[in-house]
Amino acid sequence: MVARAMARRLAVVIGLVLASLRPSVVDGKSYRNYSDIGELSKNHASLSLSDILPTHQKTYDKNRAPKLLGQPTVVYFHVTVLSIDSINEESMTYVADIFLAQSWRDPRLRLPENMSEEYRILDVDWLHSIWRPDCFFKNAKKVTFHEMSIPNHYLWLYHDKTLLYMSKLTLVLSCAMKFESYPHDTQICSMMIESRSEFFTPAPVCLC
Repeated sequence: MVARAMARRLAVVIGLVLASLRPSVVDGKSYRNYSDIGELSKNHASLSLSDILPTHQKTYDKNRAPKLLGQPTVVYFHVTVLSIDSINEESMTYVADIFLAQSWRDPRLRLPENMSEEYRILDVDWLHSIWRPDCFFKNAKKVTFHEMSIPNHYLWLYHDKTLLYMSKLTLVLSCAMKFESYPHDTQICSMMIESRSEFFTPAPVCLC
């Protein structure tokens, strides 16, 4: 049930991000596209980091994973590949534009007072003050965050204290190509995501 609910959330958020200019209604107000989510975030500007951290903030350690009953922290990943191009046989690299979504629960956090919405959009900079997955692309030579007009990354907080972080990235990935059978060769290039920490077990990556 948890995995199914998480998949539904990811599908909804990614659908919102990839939507066309069809008007959408959020919190009773119409928004036309992904960029307008920034306006929704401004409407909640009164929310501060102290509103979601424990009352005794010194008890919260951002470097410790939010283990529940001693169990590993499960982090769900979803990768939506927008395009693959610039395949370079000499450097054995290729370029991919993706949306990366990461989702995890942190029961140590508090919900904002009078939170009636299904979720609240948080300031992405707060990720520096709370625990977050330390995943990285093992075979990446370069990672670029998209910041055209506004930074293309957002952070959601749900009622069950699930955090959903999503960002748009351009990756330059290495791929060990073999040309023994050229011109009848087939190359298999992977996108490898790993964690630097042993404190959580990531779920399999979904490439869509």
